Amino acid sequence: MILVTGATGLIGAEICKLLTLKNENFCILARSTSNISELKKTIPNIEIRFGDILDINTLENAFVGISEVIHCAAVVSFGDVSEQEMLKINVEGTVNMVNMALHFKIHKFCMLSSIAAIGRDSKNNITNENTKWTESNLNSIYAKTKYLAELEVWRGIEEGLSAIMLCPSVVLGIGDWDKSSTKIFKNIFAGMRFYPTGTINIVDVRDVAEACYLTLKSNINAERYIISGHKISYKDFFTSIALGFGKNPPSIKINKNIALLGFYIIRIFIPWILKRKFINKETIVISSSDFNYDNSKFIKEFNYTYKDWNESVKWVCKNLNLK
Repeated sequence: MILVTGATGLIGAEICKLLTLKNENFCILARSTSNISELKKTIPNIEIRFGDILDINTLENAFVGISEVIHCAAVVSFGDVSEQEMLKINVEGTVNMVNMALHFKIHKFCMLSSIAAIGRDSKNNITNENTKWTESNLNSIYAKTKYLAELEVWRGIEEGLSAIMLCPSVVLGIGDWDKSSTKIFKNIFAGMRFYPTGTINIVDVRDVAEACYLTLKSNINAERYIISGHKISYKDFFTSIALGFGKNPPSIKINKNIALLGFYIIRIFIPWILKRKFINKETIVISSSDFNYDNSKFIKEFNYTYKDWNESVKWVCKNLNLK
């Protein structure tokens, strides 16, 4: 049986849908306070094991009879989550999951990491799975916690765990548009007029789920894969979203310095806006940059073709539950 953590999140929910289509025997780990109503609409008979990745006792019960683990549970911060909370969930939670996987002699452990965990190079060199982490002001707190979480998986591998790590770029999918990358769609639907000067690396959530399944069922061990379909300009990306909603595309280009000035003014005078928008200092700097990631490793090893990014945007726009 497969155990899935983070099943109520964007990626975890899509993985559960795919496992259902594949007729896999799986269950999810969920806290008693988790909102699983949306997931149960699509998978009414889903098996739930109540527990918490920060609670060893509940994890011991959840791991009984488990042969494979897909660890998606994590928290992303854009100003509304503390560094300590991210460290606790993203790092300590992964420590607990790895330890339980070792204790129960799990056959395969798949961790959903992030492209941010590879680190970002201000020189804009091409980054691949073997690129070494470098401390940089381009690395967010989230990136650092995912990097530290990956180190725990590598530690588990050294201790005998069969594991792989997937590093998706910005994931496009149908979820709560007040959370994660789906906030981008909400901002453009609301009429955002600006677009940054940089580029963005994106991937369809269905591709991430497929990548997870393919690697989980393979004999591959101790590997890391960049899961990213396309690199495009923010202008093209935002234009595609706007057209998908039948809105006018953002037309005002804004560079990093102007964006940072506006950010500091807003933070001083109307800080509540920042919690409602997909904006902080880190996202401004990153969105003005051009990062190059080599996605060829997964494509070659699994003979995989990513979905067309424009079609992915249309799919999300069509199916988002607009509020």
